[in-house]
Amino acid sequence: MAKVVLENVFKIYPGDVTAVHDACLEIQDQEFVVLVGPSGCGKSTTLRMVAGLEDISQGSIYIDGKKVNDIPPKDRDIAMVFQNYALYPHMSVYNNMAFGLKLRKYPKAEIHKRVMEAAEILGIADYLERKPKALSGGQRQRVAVGRAIVRKPKAFLFDEPLSNLDAKMRVQMRAEISKLHARLKSTMIYVTHDQIEAMTMGDRIVVMKDGWIQQVDTPLNIYNRPANQFVAGFIGSPPMNFFKGRLVREGNATFFDEGQFRLAVPEPAAGKLAAHAGQDVALGIRPEHVHERSERPQADPARVVPATVEVVEMMGSEVYLYASTGRSSFTARVQAACRKQIGDAVEVVLDMEHAHFFGGADEKALL
Repeated sequence: MAKVVLENVFKIYPGDVTAVHDACLEIQDQEFVVLVGPSGCGKSTTLRMVAGLEDISQGSIYIDGKKVNDIPPKDRDIAMVFQNYALYPHMSVYNNMAFGLKLRKYPKAEIHKRVMEAAEILGIADYLERKPKALSGGQRQRVAVGRAIVRKPKAFLFDEPLSNLDAKMRVQMRAEISKLHARLKSTMIYVTHDQIEAMTMGDRIVVMKDGWIQQVDTPLNIYNRPANQFVAGFIGSPPMNFFKGRLVREGNATFFDEGQFRLAVPEPAAGKLAAHAGQDVALGIRPEHVHERSERPQADPARVVPATVEVVEMMGSEVYLYASTGRSSFTARVQAACRKQIGDAVEVVLDMEHAHFFGGADEKALL
């Protein structure tokens, strides 16, 4: 297993198109790191540069302390699992998993041992004589992972491996890959556009946008302390609500004025935001911190927002209310007993202790 380091890595395509800007990242030995972001953010390009499938325009990449910029993919001692499985249709599952070892002239006994071990780990020992066309999508993905496992590489690279699976199978395979990481204690770099995969699987998450790394941290820290408004809105389902307004300082009190409503900012945030009084900012708050007034009957009126219900989603254990203040739309995650209908007036209470504030041209977190 190995540590993977990216130092000031750029990927510039012809026409001066920069896909990855100055990427600096240290992935520790045995760590599971997830690169996440919207389509076109540079996450797959970054992974392919680590694999050697894309040339590096500037910077350096190290695997296990060795600079690999000019080392071909086959000599980097990494294994990659692709989105489309990339299995040989004319070969059995056994031969698909063994093929890479055969090319490297491993003894037959060693090949058989490794294939059988991987098949047992992945629960595909009963399918070794089948061809890929006789397997489900989830089984094919297991074969693709098995082909990587038998290599016993220094690092595993996953490029959106679950995107072709249905929702139920994705949940199952997420758990399987997490268990696999715990069992193999290997370095894994995983690319996805699905922030739920990122939150549930990664030891750390790397959030990317337009080729730039926005934040690198644990899932919990990224969720609770996003570095900027993009990260705050990208991580979380449903996403964080944002209200545009202005900070107002009156005496020792700080208020957020949206135009249709005004909210008191509690300490210690109020004191920290005093320096931004008079500035336009965005208030961010997650749906689970927005409650129907009936759930908080004793709520401070300075935290209450009047709105109109636009959409109601019954989720079984809870209800998502999509509502509008007239200027801002937001989502509230409320109790299943809620009986609000489209067009109803509703009052919601915001847990201002959980509010985030973003401002400036870079929309950075102000707290």
